Amino acid sequence: MSAMETNKVNNAQDDKDGTVAKSVPMTIAVSANVLFNMMEQKDSVIKPGVAFPFVKALVTVNAHLRELYPESEELFDIVLITDNHTQEEYLRDCLNKLGLSHISIHEEEYISKLHTKILYLTEDPEKAENAINNGHAAAIMFPNNKEDQWSDDGEAGGPSIARALALTQALAQLRVAFDGDGILFSDESEIVFKKEGFEAFMKNEKDKEDTPLREGPLKSFLEALGNVERKFRAKGKKCPVLTYLVTSRNPVIPGTRALKTLQTWDLEITQAFFLSGRPKGPPLKMIRPHIFFDDQKPHIDEACELGIISAHVPYGIGYETYKGAAKKPML
Repeated sequence: MSAMETNKVNNAQDDKDGTVAKSVPMTIAVSANVLFNMMEQKDSVIKPGVAFPFVKALVTVNAHLRELYPESEELFDIVLITDNHTQEEYLRDCLNKLGLSHISIHEEEYISKLHTKILYLTEDPEKAENAINNGHAAAIMFPNNKEDQWSDDGEAGGPSIARALALTQALAQLRVAFDGDGILFSDESEIVFKKEGFEAFMKNEKDKEDTPLREGPLKSFLEALGNVERKFRAKGKKCPVLTYLVTSRNPVIPGTRALKTLQTWDLEITQAFFLSGRPKGPPLKMIRPHIFFDDQKPHIDEACELGIISAHVPYGIGYETYKGAAKKPML
């Protein structure tokens, strides 16, 4: 691959004394329509949905943490969100049958009452936008009802849930891929690029190389994943969480600013791919993340076509451009 790859961007403290600071659990709120395939029911048994492998991997990480820290709280508090309270008994039965009995069920208003950090995954763009506007991490997932999502390759039919589950069980890992601008970082540089062009963008990044980018909507989730790694490191254990930066930035000045920003935040990633505008599909196929976050709909579409489970973050100029184009009448 011609893209620059940076392995183990590690800036966190080493926790040499074997202790780790207490962290507030992060709530992972998942809509019933993306955790389950509500459109595919056979013999009253519902199939897992597009978010299921991600949630299953989170549960596996929580189980490892319980083994290492029996008396501590789980880092991830996973909750199922439904608009229909009459379905609660049925959804509880589905959770129990699929090994997710520890997940609690709540209605939408529950999210507004939480005072912890939240990642909300939903099929509803308006709900995801509202969550972002209220300071939470959120993303839109697209339920895929095609049968080929249960095939072994999933190349032409969207995300392969069966393959993702198999990898989760085989490797006992959680793999998360993030875009940079509009995801981990704000869209400030992307605004310069879209409004003033490439040369202005490069000048902006050179002039501000040592100025950290502002926070993006998914920074809090990367922080939570970093807390997990610190907990494993404090016990001398290999962390099952792998994080990836997959960005269109080039590896020189724009890439340097991105890495310096992560250093300033005292955050780490497992591997970074600086693609210089090249397609994101090749590294994503290699990573096979349980979830990939991006603010650009074309990148989401490309990833889904390759069988990558993806989540569209409704934030910034990238998303506004997409919404504006979607509203234009067809001629």
